[in-house]
Amino acid sequence: MVKKAIYQRDGDPYIYLHVMGEWYCYDPASKPLGSGSMGTVYRGYRVRDGEPMAVKRVIDAYANNPMIRARAKQEASLAFRHPNLIEMIGYCEYAPDTGPIFLISKYVKGMHIDEYLDGVTDASERISKACNAVCQVLNALEYVHSRGVIHRDIKPSNIMVEEDYNVRLMDLGIARMNDGNSFSKLGFIGTPQYAAPEQILREKTGIVQINASTDIYALGITFYELLTGENPFDSKVEADILMRQLRDSLPNNKAIPKRLMQVIWKATEKEQAKRYRRASDFKAAIHEAIQPPVSLLARIKSWFSK
Repeated sequence: MVKKAIYQRDGDPYIYLHVMGEWYCYDPASKPLGSGSMGTVYRGYRVRDGEPMAVKRVIDAYANNPMIRARAKQEASLAFRHPNLIEMIGYCEYAPDTGPIFLISKYVKGMHIDEYLDGVTDASERISKACNAVCQVLNALEYVHSRGVIHRDIKPSNIMVEEDYNVRLMDLGIARMNDGNSFSKLGFIGTPQYAAPEQILREKTGIVQINASTDIYALGITFYELLTGENPFDSKVEADILMRQLRDSLPNNKAIPKRLMQVIWKATEKEQAKRYRRASDFKAAIHEAIQPPVSLLARIKSWFSK
């Protein structure tokens, strides 16, 4: 007799999930922790000791789509261990090709980065906290990029702050492997307000490359939004958003120091070759931009000391 991976008992509100040799559970009637393009996330528990976990249920309307199932299984398979990434446990399903599919990950107690910064009223403190958060995301991107994975959906709702300091990048559900995915050419994938031009053009031409600079672009837009509280590419009409992404540069904003604005402009260049090539390059540029400017006297002393 084959043991069920998903089980529900009469009179018990919880759904039980068997993943990687452990039982987990969640209440589908409980308030979700959040939702995204692929599914809804609930607070669940490990049955053995009651430890909180995150349970993502892929949207049922999509669950029988082979492309969506492949993405979900890919996300669950990216068992990365990094302090700035969500730790995945695994997945379970009623059947290999049909029916609901669930993903289990470690639970992160915190808040989304935009909510976290909304409570910071001092301008200099907001800049400091935003820079710290973005640099931690860049640590995560440097790690996943080195393993051949492109996130493709960097945005504030995919960045969590836990314990008022540590930052974690979430949702690798639409990540692209460098050797290609079977679903990578089947249409626009990502969030329009943060999508790099090549994500949009790929749908039309299929010849541009999705690479590390694609994530750098999206994080540059996110960085701008965290500092200013607005996304200038946003619109009620998706076609307008995509056109702005292809055509418009980020407008200058007084909330962003000039040197930091220069860094963000470079990160969000429309041409990939003009952006930072590596996450570490972007991070180094941020650190340099927020350092106090070197005085003329100090520069003269430096010249004579050489």
